[in-house]
Amino acid sequence: MSDEARGALAYAVRPAVLRRSASIALIVGTLLSAANHGGIILRGPWTMGLFAKIVFNCLVPFIVSAVSAAANRENRL
Repeated sequence: MSDEARGALAYAVRPAVLRRSASIALIVGTLLSAANHGGIILRGPWTMGLFAKIVFNCLVPFIVSAVSAAANRENRL
């Protein structure tokens, strides 16, 4: 792993960046899940497949936010 990649990873796992990424993921993931699966979420039943989709709806914005923060940090240096 290059020094640049190590630095970006170290920045992305800082507590402040993780908190911000988690907040964004929770908001965006909730909106995506409600828009895409709202009926089944309210009606049930919850299957493992549905649960996996909801987790994925939160995981993707978390990763995008953390990577974007690291990339933005690299651009400012």
